[in-house]
Amino acid sequence: MAQAQVLAGRVAVVTGAANGMARVMARALAGAGAKVAGVDVDAGGLDRLAAEPVFAGKFLNAVADVSKAADCRHAVEQVLGTFGALDILINCAGISMSTAAGHKEARIKFFEADPEGWQRIVAINAIGAFLMGRFAAEPMIKRGWGRIINVTTSFDTMLAGGLSAYGASKAALEASCVSFAKDLEGTGVTVNILVPGGPTDTPGFFPPGKPRPPLLLDPEIMGTPAVWLASPQSDGISACRFIARDWDVRLPAAEAAARARAGGMARARRERQRSPRVCDVVDVSGSMPPTRAAPHRARAPRTGSARHRGST
Repeated sequence: MAQAQVLAGRVAVVTGAANGMARVMARALAGAGAKVAGVDVDAGGLDRLAAEPVFAGKFLNAVADVSKAADCRHAVEQVLGTFGALDILINCAGISMSTAAGHKEARIKFFEADPEGWQRIVAINAIGAFLMGRFAAEPMIKRGWGRIINVTTSFDTMLAGGLSAYGASKAALEASCVSFAKDLEGTGVTVNILVPGGPTDTPGFFPPGKPRPPLLLDPEIMGTPAVWLASPQSDGISACRFIARDWDVRLPAAEAAARARAGGMARARRERQRSPRVCDVVDVSGSMPPTRAAPHRARAPRTGSARHRGST
């Protein structure tokens, strides 16, 4: 079902937009009426995205390295100068553990990793999200409304062997989400987490010719929940974690969101009685309760073993 124009008049920034899940989410936001600025180091990829009909007249190509404060500040200034506002930030720019592996393998032991590559992973995946949020938050606060959506990964991936930099970067971003949400209480700006819920078919993480899990999620599953989180329909919901794999597109949006929120329906019922609607991303044991699967999920089933789920 096509997205209604729930984001008409809104301006969104999507990092990592040249490829993968970020590309999908940028398209979905534009389809829902938003003007979109794509942020990426891949200028050619942004040019190809801008040429798609859904972006006609409402796309800004913002080439930037999110690990650099000056680039992030300039990207936000470009958006404000072009569109006059900034309402939504999706932090999806990310690089895999292969950046620290000499032979570009998917995993490498920390004591064998290239030190510069290891630091680059953390700089892009975690520090980049902070820098973009740092400069994007101010115009959102001034307008009294905004959305920051961070794409992280599954908890088992954060703790997996051979993924020390990748896991650490996503764990840092996960914790930062809660801290950011607390800092922004009362401003009208919310911060939430969206994860695919399993290994996802993106070229940066599963390139052709390299080992791949037997089943991969379709990155298209990220589109519908991203639009809902970016819209006024999610007003008041902050510091929550949503799993795109569990989003049932046939349900009303509010019910689909409750099912996709980490912790399942029982947790959702408890949280509805709290005010403001803020749910903990991690419990005191450091892990989430099991998520109750919806009977029908968006586009792709739960796939892979616990060891593989969430390796994106």
